[in-house]
Amino acid sequence: MREDVNESSSRLLIVGCGNPAAGDDSAGIEIVRCLSDLGGCGCELRAETAPGVGLLDLLPLADVILFVDAVTSGGIPGTLYLTSLPSAELEPRALGSLSGHGWGLVETLELAHALGRTVPRLFLLGIEAGTVSQGAPRSAAVEQAIALVVERIPQLKSLLLTDDSSGIIGARTFSRNDLSFPDNAGFGIQGSGSPHR
Repeated sequence: MREDVNESSSRLLIVGCGNPAAGDDSAGIEIVRCLSDLGGCGCELRAETAPGVGLLDLLPLADVILFVDAVTSGGIPGTLYLTSLPSAELEPRALGSLSGHGWGLVETLELAHALGRTVPRLFLLGIEAGTVSQGAPRSAAVEQAIALVVERIPQLKSLLLTDDSSGIIGARTFSRNDLSFPDNAGFGIQGSGSPHR
């Protein structure tokens, strides 16, 4: 059983994933870049373009890890999805089993458990992608979502570092301009339904 941790002693690692040259697929990488420009906002930051088996090395780096990655679930571009991992409802693009030559987050977690390693609390902030073509610019909708995430990182950090955050979060959906994100007080949802890949 996991011991209680409090925000002052916990470490949050934000891992931005994606392809920086493929339009909206670069959203996770861009969020980490923006946070780095702001001094990290009290978080550890990492950018991963092809996570693969290297994900195993990330697990001991923090008490809580937030992966930020583009998703393509058929939703409106710029929609934000926040869920604990692993998630049956949502598969991030860079962390799925098709990344890293067939190695993704699910395989990493299975290996970690087989090796008896401690796995921190894991969350995904998925950003619905519009275009993911090589060389394409990010869409205006995803740029708006990125700005909202960067602005609300202090509140999101506070939420994720609470002892019962896994139970609070479940799977939540927010529009790109939903000012209730991440809404510590009640975690209200403006959107509805669960995303599917």
